[in-house]
Amino acid sequence: MSENKLLSRLETYLGLDAKKRKEKASELEKVIKKLKKKEKELIAECASTVEDEQHSILEKRINVLHAQRKKGLKALKKINKE
Repeated sequence: MSENKLLSRLETYLGLDAKKRKEKASELEKVIKKLKKKEKELIAECASTVEDEQHSILEKRINVLHAQRKKGLKALKKINKE
C-alpha cells in the first residue's frame, strides 16, 4: 500500500468525532503498523543508497511517515484515554 494512501486513511480517522474514532481504533492501529513497516523499509533502502539526491528524497519521505505515525499514535492514545 502506498504511503499516500496510508496517509489519507490516517487523515480520515483523525477527522472523525470521538465516538466514531473509538469504533475505528483497531483500524487505526493497523494503519499505524503499516506506516511503521513502510518507514523501516525506507530506512533500510536509505541506508543502502549511495546517491546523495536519492538519499535526500528518502530521508524526507521517512520524516513525513514518522511525523504522521507519531500523530496517529497520539490520537490513538487520546482515544484509549476516553
